[in-house]
Amino acid sequence: MIFPALEKTLREQSRLLKEALSIEKDKGRAIAEANGKKLRELSDRLETIVAAMETAENERILSCRRLQKQRPDLFDGKSDLRASDLMHALDLLSDQGVPVEQERDLLSLLLLDLRKLQTLNQENQNALERASTNLNSVLEHASGKDKMYSPAGSDKKKSDSPSLILNATV
Repeated sequence: MIFPALEKTLREQSRLLKEALSIEKDKGRAIAEANGKKLRELSDRLETIVAAMETAENERILSCRRLQKQRPDLFDGKSDLRASDLMHALDLLSDQGVPVEQERDLLSLLLLDLRKLQTLNQENQNALERASTNLNSVLEHASGKDKMYSPAGSDKKKSDSPSLILNATV
């Protein structure tokens, strides 16, 4: 019962959006023609469409909430969708006549961003490992377990007391 209502609402939103885009194109022509009367008329029509879109969006939200109450299992599970599953779903929608080119382009961009994030994550992991190695080396030097440089040229072990430099002006 909810699925048909939700589908009807989504179709209505799609229709309203297409109509709004068409009006925007017509408004562009009216501006180019300097036809103020037509521009005002189109703007008024667009206002009613935007109000209808808002109503349809509220209906969609209510339908989704009802669906979530009736079928919480649809909303609780972790998604194991892969990009190929999403592309397949877009193909099915396209076969049914739903325009999905914009969604397909968006999905492609999201996949590119995901790959970039994965690359950056790996680079960050490598940088963290290098920083950890460097930090461990510095901590080892600071703990006195390694040899310390002495100006005389000979190596000697660090003493337990801190070094103090007096009157070190140059």
